[in-house]
Amino acid sequence: MITIPYSYLVTLTLYGGYLMKHSLSIKSIALVESLRPISSILGLSGAYIGGIVAGAPYASIQLLLATIVVFLIGGGSMAFNDYFDRDIDKISHPLRPIPSKRLSAKEELYFSLILFGLGLLISAFINLVCFGLVLFSIAFLYGYEAYLKNYGFAGNIAVAFMSALSFTFGGAAVGKPFSSLVISLIVFFMFTGRETLKDVQDVKGDVLSRNTLPMRIGEKNAAIVGSIFLIIALIFSPLPYLLGQLKIYYLIFISLVDLICLYAIRETLKDLRNTERSVGLIRTAAAIGVFAIIIGAIL
Repeated sequence: MITIPYSYLVTLTLYGGYLMKHSLSIKSIALVESLRPISSILGLSGAYIGGIVAGAPYASIQLLLATIVVFLIGGGSMAFNDYFDRDIDKISHPLRPIPSKRLSAKEELYFSLILFGLGLLISAFINLVCFGLVLFSIAFLYGYEAYLKNYGFAGNIAVAFMSALSFTFGGAAVGKPFSSLVISLIVFFMFTGRETLKDVQDVKGDVLSRNTLPMRIGEKNAAIVGSIFLIIALIFSPLPYLLGQLKIYYLIFISLVDLICLYAIRETLKDLRNTERSVGLIRTAAAIGVFAIIIGAIL
């Protein structure tokens, strides 16, 4: 009979526990990363803004539930995207959870389904319209990932539509789904422009499975199309103030957003190698835009 020293068993147990704890820590960080926290928080903010513009109290329970739902569905959509893009990301985004082997494809898929399920469940406690919007959104997201995304520009429009829908969702939570229509339009045009520029940035990785606008009309022409959508968003940007929906503070901060976007457009059209930085700048501008709307609504 072979005997194993007690000290060896203790060491082995402690080391195994360390590995398990370390592995769980890595997976936890990867799951948080897959939520794309900044993008998900922006979506959450959009729902809150939609409710405030609709005249809801700042501490409305319905609005609070709506923001939680949008965060869950937004985070689920990001994890869902990682699952479908796992092969493309090996080239375009190798540090994401699946290509970096911190999460398996199945783990990412199950995570997204759990988030979708929780979002759908909570939406049932808001109202029937919100429940219907969440059902529609989940079905739409599947259609986007499975079919529309491969058609490039149609996929960009789908992403922008879903981003703009969060504002409508916030209004719907307090019974006024059309109150933030102008803001939704601004967001729609800005995100269509950003997604088009992102396709220019990711064109090498997308060759594997997508037929994006840059592949069809050339990277330079696609950058021009994306820039046109961004300019339309900038033209519409003063309207919430001019229509009396938001106060002067909105106009002050949204002017900064417009300047950042104009600079990003100029840098992209000057040299397509600047597109990655421009996409990041537009993401920053979108965050400032959310802040501008909040400040314009509450001050």
